[in-house]
Amino acid sequence: MLNLKQREQKSNMGGQRPSLILAILLFIATALFPFGWLATVSPGFDAVANFIFGTELAHIIGHYTVFVLMGSGVLLIFPSLRRHFWLYFGLMFLLAILQEFLQIASFKHYIPAWDEVLDLTVDLLGAATVFYFLKR
Repeated sequence: MLNLKQREQKSNMGGQRPSLILAILLFIATALFPFGWLATVSPGFDAVANFIFGTELAHIIGHYTVFVLMGSGVLLIFPSLRRHFWLYFGLMFLLAILQEFLQIASFKHYIPAWDEVLDLTVDLLGAATVFYFLKR
């Protein structure tokens, strides 16, 4: 039987959880969106994308940051994943693969190469970093 404090915490989380899940799903959809494709069809956005991701270092920092944020959101909404590294890591790997696939299918149109391996590595490094710090 739950005591009063546990019931209060459970009811408070129940009201926030759907909006938090919606927020992380919206962020994941935004993170997976192929902005490179948008840059090819929108000259205005192309200028913004080149400003933000114009160098290789900026591209790497961008991938790392996206997966730090996405991993944080996933672990904060589903705290039980903090006890299951391989499940969390598998989910993040699936999201990284999906992001690269959407980029290749939408605007890159070439067989994956070393650039994609680097992107996946940086993505997973960001996800692993978050897991390490939130686990502690």
